[in-house]
Amino acid sequence: MIARVGDNEAGFSVNIDPSGNTVEVRAWGFWSVTVAAQFGDTVSQACLSCAKGATLVMEMSDLKPMRDEGQDSFEQLMKSLPRLGLSKTLITTTNQLTKLQLLRLVSQSGVKNLVQFG
Repeated sequence: MIARVGDNEAGFSVNIDPSGNTVEVRAWGFWSVTVAAQFGDTVSQACLSCAKGATLVMEMSDLKPMRDEGQDSFEQLMKSLPRLGLSKTLITTTNQLTKLQLLRLVSQSGVKNLVQFG
């Protein structure tokens, strides 16, 4: 694991799987301003450290809908996708409110063609 931000109640972790050229992100809880502020940059840096054509997999089933700071950080990450050299981005969530929020942010970022929801 290259990063874990937050605690057991709210946060995210980032792991790189070099054998699968995959960046694995897991997010949970209702993020504080501090946790939200670190999300976009932490995930971007992990993606940049992988070989070109990596896959970004974000497991966000346990993430609650985000306040403005979380939305801003997520949207920043989405806007950076074209320069990160990823082959694809997969997002999984089971919370319908969170999914609607993430779908809106992906759409607003202009990267709908780069992101798949599972």
